[in-house]
Amino acid sequence: MATKIPAYKLAQGEIKQYIEKNNLREGDALPPEGKLAEELGISRPSLREAVKALESLGIIESRHGEGIYVKPFTFDSILENLPYSMITNDSQISDLLYVRTYLEVGALASVVKNIQPENTLKLRRLAEKMLEKARQNESFADEDREFHAEMYRCLDNRFLLALIDLFWNIFNNMLKQSGPANTDPWAAEATANDHLSIVNMLETKDEAGLLKAHLGHFESIFKRYPKGVA
Repeated sequence: MATKIPAYKLAQGEIKQYIEKNNLREGDALPPEGKLAEELGISRPSLREAVKALESLGIIESRHGEGIYVKPFTFDSILENLPYSMITNDSQISDLLYVRTYLEVGALASVVKNIQPENTLKLRRLAEKMLEKARQNESFADEDREFHAEMYRCLDNRFLLALIDLFWNIFNNMLKQSGPANTDPWAAEATANDHLSIVNMLETKDEAGLLKAHLGHFESIFKRYPKGVA
């Protein structure tokens, strides 16, 4: 016997189809609740449940006294709803790192062509700060996050930057949940030096050297997890 799909689930699909069929963009308003429910052929209670669900996914937003609007696309809702406590084994961390690695590596040639001296200067300062903090056994998570963002900022691609930041956030949250694997002070110093090597290659526009340094940085992390690189 087939499982019956809840009415609000069907309503979610109807609302998404309405947005697509009417070519609605971020900031565009949907019809008032009563009219939308009538047009879609669903009850108001089901519509309200569907709206709440789609709001949690970051697709639409309900503005009190104004109506329902299409939201600008971001990855925030994905990040906020990830159950980090459920994805903490080494194999899953390795899988995620694999995706993150090749997302960043795939854009390196464009980075070499487009990066400016002001970018590399900021990257060097961040890497030096990371090394300083590593030697003092302090966390440099903020500097590391900004380093990866600054490196790709020259490409002027908000979607790529959002993806890189999303993977950085997920990966680092998973590491926090996974226990003491990321607390070795020698590993922290080696990580900081990896970032300095990346800066050296960027300053000389050495694409082959940059690829080697970037992959070397991620490979050193892979070695800490059993699955490794495929």
